[in-house]
Amino acid sequence: MIWSLYATLGYNMWPNIHETVPFEDEAWEKVIDKAAECGFNQIVLDLGEGVHYGSHPELAHPGAWTRERVREEVKKLKEKGIELIPKLNFSAYHDQWLGDYGKMLSLPKYYEVCRDLITEVYSLFDKPRFIHIGMDEEDDPQFFKNQELVTFRRGELLFHDLRFLCDCVSDMGATPWIWCDIPYIHREEFLKRFKPGSVMISPWNYRGLKEEHFTPIAGSIYEEYYKGTGYKYVEEDPLCVRYMEYSVPTAEAGFDIVPCASICFGCMYNPDDVVEYFAENAPKEHLAGFMTAPWCSTEMKNVDAIIKNMEMLRDAREKFIK
Repeated sequence: MIWSLYATLGYNMWPNIHETVPFEDEAWEKVIDKAAECGFNQIVLDLGEGVHYGSHPELAHPGAWTRERVREEVKKLKEKGIELIPKLNFSAYHDQWLGDYGKMLSLPKYYEVCRDLITEVYSLFDKPRFIHIGMDEEDDPQFFKNQELVTFRRGELLFHDLRFLCDCVSDMGATPWIWCDIPYIHREEFLKRFKPGSVMISPWNYRGLKEEHFTPIAGSIYEEYYKGTGYKYVEEDPLCVRYMEYSVPTAEAGFDIVPCASICFGCMYNPDDVVEYFAENAPKEHLAGFMTAPWCSTEMKNVDAIIKNMEMLRDAREKFIK
């Protein structure tokens, strides 16, 4: 079973662009040592602008790993019992790391660059079992409200590009791994176009799953955000509702899932709730494992938070996985 940490190397997957890679070696060493101590056997590393790609060196920012450094880290972690999985987020909302290529969305040059990068990281990471391609939070205009240039895919084009990216990964011999957004928002269309075993899915929800752990909207930091919706709890957000409605059925339909937990929103119940819920309800043959995502850069200022996320997923494993 996978026990994974989502970690970052590059960080230009959001609108606030960093000119240098916000990554510190000291923090990385502490994180990987703790991951091994907690019994984690995998780290999913978001690469972004943090690698000197041989195919597209123009994407690297100061502080990026060399190709040699990537190979060294893959080998070092393997010796610790941890597989290092590359993540390249191709969502239009999370592709700032692609620079000008992100502005060429769905054009021939864009497809060429995407294939180049997927092909290269497959080699650099020593033929990993999976390549995570992200694809979250794209098909919703609310995510782009603060961006000066708004371009994203919908309908047929969204599925065309998802298929293209997944095929790029599959052609290399790896399994494509995506977040649950497209499979849940466009469930019927997704099930028509993708067969079980063709892609691994990570359901993500960082709130409480039990009613006694729900976050009240009134009097909270979410009060203004949900003003006028009539929601009593944050968990009534459609994202959370879809998560509860579709996660287990997706596994029952034959897709391998790796639910992702986090305390990034301050819900300290989340890791326990996630592990308990899926351990009790998801078919074991398609519950591939669990992941935790601290959602912060790999710097010393964030190490305590990253470690806390790992410890809480470890504790949840000890409570609910027999």
